Amino acid sequence: MTWMPRAIFQPIRGIVPRYGAAILFTGLATVARFLADGILPPGFPFLTFFPVVIFCTFLAGRGPGIVCAVLSGLAAWFWFIPPIHSFYTDGPVLTALLFYALVVAVDVALIDGLLQRQLQLVESQKKLAEMADHQTLLFKELQHRVANNLASISSMLRLQRRRIERDPASALIVVDSADARIDLMGRVHRQLYDPAARDLALPEQFHHVVKQAQDVAGASHVQVIVNAIDARISVDRMMTLMLLVTEVLTNSIKHAFEAGQAGEVRLTLERVKDETLRLTISDNGKGMAEQPVSATNRPIGLGTTIIKGFAAQLGGTLKVDGSNGVRTVVDFPEERP
Repeated sequence: MTWMPRAIFQPIRGIVPRYGAAILFTGLATVARFLADGILPPGFPFLTFFPVVIFCTFLAGRGPGIVCAVLSGLAAWFWFIPPIHSFYTDGPVLTALLFYALVVAVDVALIDGLLQRQLQLVESQKKLAEMADHQTLLFKELQHRVANNLASISSMLRLQRRRIERDPASALIVVDSADARIDLMGRVHRQLYDPAARDLALPEQFHHVVKQAQDVAGASHVQVIVNAIDARISVDRMMTLMLLVTEVLTNSIKHAFEAGQAGEVRLTLERVKDETLRLTISDNGKGMAEQPVSATNRPIGLGTTIIKGFAAQLGGTLKVDGSNGVRTVVDFPEERP
């Protein structure tokens, strides 16, 4: 446990107990020196004071250790350095006091350094434990997202297979389309789970995803304008949102404009009311004759099916208007802090 080293090496806490301990240790050392005065030969005035300075610093910290060292030096000087009961100073006395001061200063500095190093180790252990917990959480989150992405790829491939069964001649086009979607999904996945990019604001995440979608589609001639607020979205839901954005953008780039035709796509994310976000992606292309999202049993395109699935994962509603260009609107709840 992280509190064990500190509890062992510095158990005395609080200003009054710590400095009270310094006075107590000095008193005990003085009594011990008086008791040993008849046993020791002359010339050992500091003998019992060195250990208590060490113990006081070790148990109560640097400040009480310094106080104990000063009080001990004064006690030894007054009672055990001739002439006793005075603070007489001459060359030999000054030399003895300087020697004592040097020794206790080194003791206090060494012990305090060890204590500070111990505290640093405790803090490092705490941070390492937090990092390990965070990495474990990220790993579990990554596993979950990979499993979801694989499930999405599997569903997409099943849909593509049905299309090939209906029209075998479109097999190459279908495979190329699936390959592009999987490539783009991998790029988005790497972006969102890159530790260097995890702290990017949501608008910056959108800009990166838009650039990747344009690169995959080879659509530098289509201008994408992003105007998004920085909302609260978890990484897991962020992945779904970004995949939805890439699918809608890809549909606009592929179908809204003629080959090489310059076009414009606008992406906005706004807060329409408390805890509700609205994503709008609109282009100025040729639009579409029929709505891909309807209540009829008429077959709809794969892209629209994928978009509907992503909107449902976000817990949102999807609306598409193809009368003047294509305008896709998704309203979904914002996460609470």
